[in-house]
Amino acid sequence: MKKVLNWVWSLLEIIIIIYVIVLTLFLLCKNKYGYTELGDYSFVNVDLMGEKNIKNTKNGDLLVVKNSNDINNGNLIYYYAVYNDEYIVKSGIVTDIKKDDYSAVYTVEGKKSTVTVASARVLGKYSNTYAHLGRVLNILESRIGFLFLVLLPIMIVFIYQLYEFIVILRYDEVDENEKVVNKKRKIQKDKSKKDDNIEIL
Repeated sequence: MKKVLNWVWSLLEIIIIIYVIVLTLFLLCKNKYGYTELGDYSFVNVDLMGEKNIKNTKNGDLLVVKNSNDINNGNLIYYYAVYNDEYIVKSGIVTDIKKDDYSAVYTVEGKKSTVTVASARVLGKYSNTYAHLGRVLNILESRIGFLFLVLLPIMIVFIYQLYEFIVILRYDEVDENEKVVNKKRKIQKDKSKKDDNIEIL
């Protein structure tokens, strides 16, 4: 039973460590627009504003967009726009493209009017939407979420590992003391046997 519990705890430790590493990556890998970007993928937590500006999404969704330069007329793209001095993500259909050797400018049809978007502000066109995961990620990335759902689990793992280390040290010390005591007893026993032999002679 003890072996099974140790195995379960070891598995739980690995899951906690992987979960903390992944969440820390999400917190550290923010781009200049304030959104998480890992490799070729950008992650957007859809809020009420996002629901209005991003097609086929709902509040609480997690939108994952793959970065892509292969954009043509008629493609639905995702791009960064400024709203109240903050960057938000919008989506729109490309109606015109102007390219040079280094960059491109896209004319995008919005809900009310057309806007021009530089390629540097385009996330991409390929996307997946995951229901409710955006709300979960928002909680995890908040200060309270980070404190209780990241720091606390890793502290529990650390304290348990420290406890195990101390227990192992104590057992090793006890074993060492027992070995010393047994060795002394053996020496005394051998000595007494020798003394007995001498007396007999």
